[in-house]
Formats: sequence, structure tokens, C-alpha cells
Amino acid sequence: MRLSSPFALLLCITALAPCHAGAPAGILTQQDACSLLKKRIAKLENLPESGPAGIGWFCDFSTSEDNQWYVIALRSNRHCEGICSNLMGWYAVNRSSGSVHRYDVAELRVGAEVNER
Repeated sequence: MRLSSPFALLLCITALAPCHAGAPAGILTQQDACSLLKKRIAKLENLPESGPAGIGWFCDFSTSEDNQWYVIALRSNRHCEGICSNLMGWYAVNRSSGSVHRYDVAELRVGAEVNER
């Protein structure tokens, strides 16, 4: 069987194309999930995307091995003396759709979707 020249060229290029070891197409990375969460909460709470003024925020990922959800504690960079917390809330971000939901840590389950106002 004889291959046409354009097809053979395409086959060679495909075989030599570099492989990307990132997340499969349609699957969010932790960085993507954190960015989506921050954007959603910033809009909902009328905060800058950089977080609460002057202190910012960060995503603290749980060790959950759930393949469908990232479970994330959204925390501020607040520093204080004595008993206090920097926790802004628990959330779950769907790894494939990017939907942002509240997360119930007492029941260990995904809650309602966090919708923009």
C-alpha cells in the first residue's frame, strides 16, 4: 500500500511532535482551580482578584484523592497574635468543568455551586 506524500509527512510530524506531560485536555491543574476560585470569590465578595486589600490570599489544597474535585481552603495572608484564623472558606472546584462549589467539611461533601451575583 502506497501512502500519499502529504499523509506521510503528517504522520512523520505527528510522531516527532513533543509530548506534554501536563494535565490531560479538559482537566484543570491546581493552579487553574485556584485562579478560578479566587476570581469567583473576588467577584462575589467585591474584592480585588489579588485578595483582601493589603494581605492577599492563597489556596491550601486538601489531601483528598477525589478525582472529580479539588477541595480547597481559601486563606488570607492575615497575621495576628492570639487566637485567630486566616480561613476565608472551604470550596470544591470541579476538575473538568471548573465549577466552584461550597464544601462542607463537617459532612465531607460538595455543597451548592457558588454563583456570581
